[in-house]
Amino acid sequence: MLDLSQLFLIGFAYLAFLFGTAYLTERDVLPTRWVRHPLTHVLSIGIYASVWTFHGAFGLASESGYLYLASYLGAVGVFVLAPALLIPILRITRTYQLSSLADLFAFRFRSGAVGTITTILTVLATMPMISIQIQAVADSLYIFNQQFTVSQFAFGFCSVLALFSILFGARHAALRHKHPGLVVAMAVSSLIKLGVIVAIGLYAFFSILGGPVGLESWLIANPDQMALLNTQFDAEIWRTLLIAFFSATVVMPHMFHMMFTENSSDETLYKATWGMPLFLFLMALAVPPILWAGMSLGAGGDPEFLLLYLGMHLDSEWLTLMAFIGGLSAASGISIVGTVAMASMLQNHIILPMVPFPDTHRFYSWVLWLRRSLIILLLFGCYFFYDKIGNYYDLHQLGIIAVVAFLQFLPALLVTLFWQRANRWGVIGGLLVGMGVWLYTMLFPLLGPIDPMVADTFTVEEYDPDTAAVLALVLNALTLTLISLFTEQNADEEHAASACLLNVLQRHSTTSLTATRVEDFQELLSPRLGQDAARREIQSALDQLALKPGILRPVDLLRLRTQLEHNLTGLLGPVEAATLLSPLDHSAPAAGISSLASGRNVHLMESQLENYQEQLTGLAAELDDLRRYHRLILQRLPVGVCTLDNTGEILFWNAEMEQVTGIPAADCAGIPLNHLPAPWGTLLANFAQSPLAHEVAEPIQLNSQPHWFALHKARLSEESASGMVLLLEDETETRMLQNRLAHSERLSSIGRFAAGVAHEIGNPVTGIACLAQNLKLETDNEEILLTGDQIVDQTKRISRIVQSLMRFASGGQSDNQVAHESVNLRECFDEAIHLVSLDSRGKYQQYLNNVAPELHVWGDPQQLSQVFVNLLNNACDASEDYNHIWIDADSNGETISLAVTDEGTGIPQELQDRLFEPFFTTKDPGKGTGLGLPLVYNIIEEHYGSIEIISPANNKQNKGTRVVITLPFHSGDEFSGHGKGV
Repeated sequence: MLDLSQLFLIGFAYLAFLFGTAYLTERDVLPTRWVRHPLTHVLSIGIYASVWTFHGAFGLASESGYLYLASYLGAVGVFVLAPALLIPILRITRTYQLSSLADLFAFRFRSGAVGTITTILTVLATMPMISIQIQAVADSLYIFNQQFTVSQFAFGFCSVLALFSILFGARHAALRHKHPGLVVAMAVSSLIKLGVIVAIGLYAFFSILGGPVGLESWLIANPDQMALLNTQFDAEIWRTLLIAFFSATVVMPHMFHMMFTENSSDETLYKATWGMPLFLFLMALAVPPILWAGMSLGAGGDPEFLLLYLGMHLDSEWLTLMAFIGGLSAASGISIVGTVAMASMLQNHIILPMVPFPDTHRFYSWVLWLRRSLIILLLFGCYFFYDKIGNYYDLHQLGIIAVVAFLQFLPALLVTLFWQRANRWGVIGGLLVGMGVWLYTMLFPLLGPIDPMVADTFTVEEYDPDTAAVLALVLNALTLTLISLFTEQNADEEHAASACLLNVLQRHSTTSLTATRVEDFQELLSPRLGQDAARREIQSALDQLALKPGILRPVDLLRLRTQLEHNLTGLLGPVEAATLLSPLDHSAPAAGISSLASGRNVHLMESQLENYQEQLTGLAAELDDLRRYHRLILQRLPVGVCTLDNTGEILFWNAEMEQVTGIPAADCAGIPLNHLPAPWGTLLANFAQSPLAHEVAEPIQLNSQPHWFALHKARLSEESASGMVLLLEDETETRMLQNRLAHSERLSSIGRFAAGVAHEIGNPVTGIACLAQNLKLETDNEEILLTGDQIVDQTKRISRIVQSLMRFASGGQSDNQVAHESVNLRECFDEAIHLVSLDSRGKYQQYLNNVAPELHVWGDPQQLSQVFVNLLNNACDASEDYNHIWIDADSNGETISLAVTDEGTGIPQELQDRLFEPFFTTKDPGKGTGLGLPLVYNIIEEHYGSIEIISPANNKQNKGTRVVITLPFHSGDEFSGHGKGV
């Protein structure tokens, strides 16, 4: 049989193995998909299966039969109801960084007294529970070896537990840090104890009892053993234990810690709805065959340690070792996690509110060592309880006393979730009355002189806990209800109560701050936390919100204050965190529409709702869908929409506003209109303050270009201080189109006028030419004849200019009037250069016509001349005086490529795709119609050609534009008899 040294090494090795698992998990050695798998967390919740279910169930089953199932079925009820009970608690604790039941109650009822009382009563209720864990391990060791007393074994076990509790759960100052290593270690522990009890159960069923046939034969031969499990008991005790274990499953410190503090996913609890019932079913199923196997062998001894006696009776070391490790696993898990959780509660709700923080830069280290000291104090407090009281009673007896104590937290838990009217005085009164009855009827009787003979008669049948439990629960609930009905809540309680209701968004504790900058938070926190700790907490909150230090908007300061409170709650508890930040808050009375009591609050709620949809159900989900639909309509409107709250700060800024102004909605939320960048701040703020409801075509300059906007506004109520909605319409294109159409009409009129003037000029010019020619008939004076020839040449020049103007003015003729002929490209460009040079824009340019004289195309000379004039005019407009403009041509025998290149500023890449759009121009207003290039494009297409614009033409100097036209090639000689070139 195993000696004491071997048992010590095995036990220490098991705990070291669990710690090694946790250590490897923290160092990311184990596969992440295993660590983060929801089933891993479900198994960690198996910490519920303590010594009560591993050892105590056999003692209760041997005395009261199937009553032992109460502990399993009570827990199953909790997990079946997880969507209605556990998920809401998880969301509250996750949102507000609550790490314990005391944190939850203190947050809900906004009372440090509630947190303190909950902490003290939780410690009182948990001490019997941890005491039975110590008792189970100490008694197990004493069964193997009597060299030491059970008290000495218990002291040694508590010492080892203290070490591993610190290693597992006291390595970070704040409990907001998750401990994935602890979760994995508890999951492994649950697997071990489940594997042990199932393995022993199968061994008992098949090897000892002989399988189904052997068991049936043995039960027939021993009918009294079957009758033992069918022991009749009062239905009321069954009901009471079911409710007590139901409550204990949620509120016991170790269960609350594993289900909520270490959990961040709803999926874990949804999988626990079937995972935990299966886990508990397998453990409960193993109890009867093991119990019957022990009876068939006559193993003897205390039924609560039947697993150990079974292995010793069979002289099986492996069976005995398995039973010992399973019991150690059941006892160590709840002891470690429960102690860590209670140490946090004591720290946040008793020590920190009473003790001033030390003036030290090592604030986090001080908090960490405080928690470690509390862990040691708690474990040895439980040892003291065991040594003086628990050692004299059975495991299941102390377990019943503990779960009845936890039952007293059930009314407060239910009103936290489902009754908004409950207040702090009702909860305090209910807890004190309920726990007072429990202390007087159940715990105090254990504190008197203990007679072993009396302790032996302390059984479920003879000592009925039902009356005490029901009396305590009824008085608790009645006191809570009556006090809550006849006393009023304060504003903080109402705020917190609504925050805890199902489907309610995270609420902000204030809508207005005295703080205007991040440094204000630093100055407030530094005297309490120290400079380094305050700076670290503020930076952590800024990082979580993705905010940068510096000047923050009011809405961002509110978000920072809320995040800081949540983070400090994980470090100091909710009451201390709220008290620490309360100097930043002040109440700002709301004006205007009641639903817009606070514009910042509306903005925060809107931003939260965007990420909250999957958590809403029923009517709330339908209303949120309707809200999202209406918001989407506003977002997609082709008109800019901006809404203001009653203080003039921006609430809503739709997508069209973002596109028109170039200001993202995130940069606008929560700021006044006059804080917007120019020119929008001035434009919108002046219009919002003006008495006019409409402004038509308000001009502003954007990127050195004129734009026109129409403005409209409406108040959301008749009150002068109510919110407002502003509409912004971009009328720039409409206004520019109107200007271009008017300009085009003026040009058309000028063209018609120019054609008439040219026709009228032709008559006197013809007369002048005739008179000059007649001089040859009237005189022989060489000087006069020379002058006459010069007059005739000048009149020919005038006629040529007039004919060019006439042809250019008639360039818009219909298709059936177009006469195609062979066109000499060089001559056509020369005429275009001549026309362009007549204008002030073109006469100072240097034109280089490099087109070969033999190049011809088949086309309309007037239209081609119009194309070349347009291109040369554009080149002149883009060039400075005395710049060069090159005209080049190249032919491959099938096509001719013409290129007009200037030295101008070039055309931005983003505008090049729009150059052929009608009415689009890059020129100043009044200097271009935006119709030239579209006309050029159409004419070139009619001539079966193509046009391409390359800018910049000179990549090295990043300037210049080249227009390349490609036309079909034709030989000039081919068409010499059918017309002439220009």
